[in-house]
Amino acid sequence: MSLTLADITPMGLCLATQDLLDAKRFQSNFCDNLLLRDRDPKIVPLLTGIKRDLNSSVNQGKFLDGHKAAIVSNIDKIIGLVTSRYSQADPKAAEKVIEDAKDMLERVVFSDNFEQLARLEPVFKKEVTLPVYELFMTFMKRANA
Repeated sequence: MSLTLADITPMGLCLATQDLLDAKRFQSNFCDNLLLRDRDPKIVPLLTGIKRDLNSSVNQGKFLDGHKAAIVSNIDKIIGLVTSRYSQADPKAAEKVIEDAKDMLERVVFSDNFEQLARLEPVFKKEVTLPVYELFMTFMKRANA
């Protein structure tokens, strides 16, 4: 059973989106590799201010809309991939994932802060990531049968 990058794209998007929804970890671990380990003298000054603002309750709002936009874009792509790839294999399950993903997209758009986004992470995992994984496995089994 060989996999291509195209085959795993829906799962990759789900995992990346789930990671973005873990907003507390995103804020606290922002660029830690470069800031704490690598300590590149050209890059550290650029990132230190961003990390400070990202973790400041006064300034983090300017990052929230961009963060939400990235999540919404990923969810849109997930919906498109589920529709195009998995609707034929299991129409009922695919429709449920699409419905739940659209609901999640709406909840992300109406989130007012990073804490609200963080509360969506386990819901996204349960309602989108795991069902997409199930669809992916079903699709791969049928493709290799």
